[in-house]
Formats: sequence, structure tokens, C-alpha cells
Amino acid sequence: MNKRLELILFIGILSILFTPFGKVVAQSSGDLPVYIVQAGDTINTIALRFGISPQDLIAVNQIANPDLLPVGTPLKIPGFEGVSGTLKLTIAPFGANLRTISRQYEVDEKIIIRLNQLTSPAQIYVGSTLILPEKKQASELKPLTVLGERETPLETAARYLSNPWKLIIYNQKESATRFLSREVIFSDTTEEKGELIGSPLIKNIEITPLPLRQGKTQLVRVYTSKPLNLSGSLNNTPLSFFQEQENQFIAIQGIHAMAQPGLALLTLKVQADDQHLFEIEQPILLEPGYYPQDVPLTVDPSTLDPEITQPEDELIRTVTKVATPQRYWTEKFRVPVDEPCIRSWFGSRRSYNNSGYIYFHTGVDYGVCANNLNIYAPAPGLVVYVGELTVRGISTIIDHGWGVYSGFWHQSSTKVNVGDFVETGQIIGEIGGTGRATGPHLHWEIWANGVQVEPLDWLEKVYP
Repeated sequence: MNKRLELILFIGILSILFTPFGKVVAQSSGDLPVYIVQAGDTINTIALRFGISPQDLIAVNQIANPDLLPVGTPLKIPGFEGVSGTLKLTIAPFGANLRTISRQYEVDEKIIIRLNQLTSPAQIYVGSTLILPEKKQASELKPLTVLGERETPLETAARYLSNPWKLIIYNQKESATRFLSREVIFSDTTEEKGELIGSPLIKNIEITPLPLRQGKTQLVRVYTSKPLNLSGSLNNTPLSFFQEQENQFIAIQGIHAMAQPGLALLTLKVQADDQHLFEIEQPILLEPGYYPQDVPLTVDPSTLDPEITQPEDELIRTVTKVATPQRYWTEKFRVPVDEPCIRSWFGSRRSYNNSGYIYFHTGVDYGVCANNLNIYAPAPGLVVYVGELTVRGISTIIDHGWGVYSGFWHQSSTKVNVGDFVETGQIIGEIGGTGRATGPHLHWEIWANGVQVEPLDWLEKVYP
């Protein structure tokens, strides 16, 4: 029995040794997809993004010094058979999901999942950063639309003067009965190219920038087909809409610097004169601001007493919650001092008197670096508050309209009164050290619809 078993094993080994193996077909390095290095990228972060090893990435690209990786460098990405061309970072737009992105970019869903290491299709949210093969021409993207409530594909096709059979083909449906009410679909019309249509009343919805981020100013634009009444909320904060142009409305909204990262909900309610009502809810990705921790500070304990701080905070919230329908500014804001030497940045986490880091810096602190102590209005507006407070010291608040306010704390004196209208560059006060301050400085903050936001952003671009 043992000899027979040994013979069987010997024959088995011989059969393995002499069985011809099929040639392993490796993807040619010329067929590999290419990723263009972005600012902040490293070999490790790129490898992690694609789920490959840094060693493979270095080897296939013959990188001599991995520490030198200039922005704009094209890198071949191994391990993605069936994928070619240039890979781009794309922000998932309003209404996007795995199915719509697959159809719009003509990329198989499985490839999208592999490229982005998705464990679930539900991981794609508005604002998600996706890796997708670049289209040769942007015009190749089929425009998005949405089936109306209880609307058939035939009715949708008639609404956009399209061919109903093309809708079936474009959307890879077996028949017209496979469409669902309110489903995001593709059409061949060019009138609404690239726009998501949620209702005959809504032509498009834009949210910029994406994704949402702690401490940032967000713009929500709604393009309509007729004059409408708009309302809604973003991350549980009610939005204030203003008319930018005919049938174009905008809300300027801040995201709290300590808002919980994850998903923030956008809600919109549209009311027409004929009582036609349209509502939409959309979760949007909200990312952390990656703010640092300041050195712990020691201050007068009375300035931390809730019996003092809460009424003061409520006073400021009451003053800044009014959304004036007139917009007073048209340009970028200017720096409110002559020498902008920053001593403390917006959003940094703070600890007072050995507390935890439960506080954050609500503005920008400018130290005394000029030959004068002048404080200037950063933009036109109406002075709505002047007074001395326990925490904020001698304070001034300017209403710039559309829910945007500037606050100036710790002044030694003020040069304006409530009711004054100030122009950009007008002197409004002097730098001081009143209130909860460890030395002379100007604390400047901006409120966007009731939420403090990064002031430096307003110096770099025109909102909206």
C-alpha cells in the first residue's frame, strides 16, 4: 500500500512539473492609467489613494528620489487592467451617485469602485472627491435631468423635446417601465447641458465650493424658470436667499468651525405663486478644517463665566442674525489694518485656564506692527453696534448686507456710531487691549448668515 501511494505521489509531482503553464499576461506599462501629481501629494499618499504599494509605484515609474515629486508629474498607476488614459480628481456634483457617474463618464461601475476603493456605492456623496478617467472632450458628457413626480419617460422627453427611445438607450433600460419617479437620468438635449433638473421650476442648483469644510463660506445658487419663493437649510442652519439676477437666487452661508465632519443635509423648498410646491433633500460631504491647537492661555476667570459670556454671545448673535436685503459690497474686502501681521489664525482650537480644547478662535488677530493703531472698514456697510463688552472689549459691528457682518473687538476707542454708513478704508477705531486680551491687538471676524467664517478668504476673492 505504501509503495502504491508513493507511486501515485511521484506521478502527481511529475505531472505538475511538466504541465505547461499559461503565460501570465501583464499589463503593458504603456497601457497603464496615468495620474497627475497634485499639490500635497507624496508617494505614500498616492499609493494609499489607489490601494497599491509605494514600492510598485516607484518601480513602474523608475523614480530615483521618491522625496522629489514635483506637482504636475505624470505617474503610471499599476494594477488597473482595463483602465487607460489620464486619471483626474473629480468632485461629485449635486445629485450624483455611482450609477449616474458611471453613465455620465461612461466608466464601468466596478472600475469606479476599484479606483476609489469604495466598499459601498453609498459612499459617493455630493462633494466626494472621486478618481475618474478623463473624458477626451467635456462635450461628450450627457446632460442630466430628473424624472418629475409621477412623470413618464414619454412626458419627460416631450418636456425637453427629446426622443423617448433615446432616453431608454442612453440610460441602459430594457423598457420605459424600468424608469422610477424622481430618478436622475440622461438625455440628448443640449439646452440643459450639465445641469440637474429637479423640477420644471428648477433649472439648476450649484453649491460652491465642494466639499463643504469647517469654517468656510458656502454659496448656494438656485436657477429657476420663473420668480419663486425659496427657503431651506444647510447643516440645520436656515438659509437666506437673495435675487442675484433674473431667476437666479443665492444664499451665502457659513459652516461652523466646529461642525461635525461627515454629512451635512441641504434642504430646499420652492413655492410658486400658483402654490406649486417642490422640496428636495441632499446630503453633502463636510470635511474637517484641520485647525491646529494654540498654546494654552491664561485669562481672567470672570471672562469665562457663563453668566457673563452667554448673554454677550446672545447679544452678538441677535445683532448679526438679520439678513439685510441690500448688498453693500461689490469687491474683495481689504485688510482692516496698515500692517497685516497675524498673531493668531481663524479656527485654531483653544484652551483657557487649563480647560480642554473646547474653544476655537472665531477670527483673525492682527498685532501692532504699523506706526499707527488705525482700524479700517474692510468693505462698505452700516454700523449696527458700538459698545464695550466684558469679553470683546470695545466693539464695533458693521452690516455689509445679505447676512454678512464684520466684528472688531478689543479696540482702545471707536470712531463711528450706530447708524453711520462707512466706506471701504474709512477709519472706524483704534487697536487696543480691552476685554479678554493678553495684549494689544485687533480681533477681526466675519459672519455669514449667523456663522463665523475664515476672514482671509474674503480678502482673496469676491463673494459671491
